Amino acid sequence: MRRDRKRHFALIVGMSVLLAAGCSPQNGKQPEETAAPAVSKPQPVSGHLSLYMDLGLSDDWIQKFIVGPVRKKFPDLTLDIVRKQKGSNPDELVAAGTFPDILYNSTPRLSPYRDLNLLYDMRDLIKKYNFPVSGLNQEALDAVKQWGRNGEIYGLPFWVNFSVLYYNKDIFDKFGVDYPKDGMTWDEAIELSKRLTRTDSGVAYRGLDIHDMNSFYSQLSQPYVEPNTDKALLESDGFKRIYETMLKLYSIPGNQNRPSAKDAFLKDKTLAMWPMYADVPTWVQDLNAKGETFHWDMAQMPSFPDKPNVAWQVDSHNLHISASSKNKDAAFQVIAYLLSRDYQLELVKNGLLPALNDPELPRHFGESTEVFKGKHREAIFKSRPAPKYIMSAYDSIVSGEFTKAFKSVEAGDQDINTALRAANEAANQRIREKKAGQ
Repeated sequence: MRRDRKRHFALIVGMSVLLAAGCSPQNGKQPEETAAPAVSKPQPVSGHLSLYMDLGLSDDWIQKFIVGPVRKKFPDLTLDIVRKQKGSNPDELVAAGTFPDILYNSTPRLSPYRDLNLLYDMRDLIKKYNFPVSGLNQEALDAVKQWGRNGEIYGLPFWVNFSVLYYNKDIFDKFGVDYPKDGMTWDEAIELSKRLTRTDSGVAYRGLDIHDMNSFYSQLSQPYVEPNTDKALLESDGFKRIYETMLKLYSIPGNQNRPSAKDAFLKDKTLAMWPMYADVPTWVQDLNAKGETFHWDMAQMPSFPDKPNVAWQVDSHNLHISASSKNKDAAFQVIAYLLSRDYQLELVKNGLLPALNDPELPRHFGESTEVFKGKHREAIFKSRPAPKYIMSAYDSIVSGEFTKAFKSVEAGDQDINTALRAANEAANQRIREKKAGQ
């Protein structure tokens, strides 16, 4: 989801939100390791806060999951939502001295904010308000911590993404093929897809589209860049393994000309299986609202034999206090509320995985939304996300060359080793150029 793939558009909206005398500690008697974060010594807050939305989430989503709940909980604080767009890009706001108090973003997208010195170490506020970070999803928190060099905590996870194999039941029924099962390997999923990749009555169907090579690769938790040398690692075995697996899939007759996986699955209904993050149920819900029927379900994300029950890498949406904020205490108390158990329960009921490491919460997953009714929700919880690989400021350069080079392999112009060697050289050259220009 990643939801950062959704549209970006301009919006600056001020909403009045009340902060009563403060947030109360939670009353639950959970052990320390699963206790919900709570503010132990809240302070009265008034004035204005602003939140910078780096991701392209919809107006309705922001209203439902941020503005509305904060307004209901805290009546005396004005919260402005500022979207990333031309005129309000991070560097432009920094130059104007108006960058917002809170940043909403996902873990891999923090490099430009670090370069602009906007990341703020929240450890003093965590200690001041007795906020038990041990109660958070530790894989998501560890990924955020990668941006610090000395244990800094530059943000806290708000909710955690999940990834599963979505499938169109109508296509399986049409061709008399059994639905995908939990626990499949990628080779088994590819074999299953062969039975569904065919043309019928002039319509070309495809069984499986992995579509996102970098998310697929993330299951291996291997970095793109060697941390100590900033050298690309595209000649390592993990990248070869991804090319080999994708070549098996896309060499199946009928898989050569591939339209958008999203359109094929949701619009044209010609793609049988689509591995993806949590965006899909939201898109299906939009279709249902328009009166379009779509018979879909979920299976556990396929995995590699040596990494069973491992899905795509951990991915979370996070809340960060900006270093330039003059209202850090108020910002922290708002974040603490959004991480309270009662509020996180509402997220879970609406089909989002919580940032809290509370085993009771997932049992309520999707209760408040029709889109998950009757679905195989257990598939979400049978896998654990792959740990986030060690990130680098140059990941986008290397991942871009990795994606681009597969085209020559699929076309038969280069073998896998030659293509990856050339991509590695190109990535290293681009890294040198970027470093020279810094």
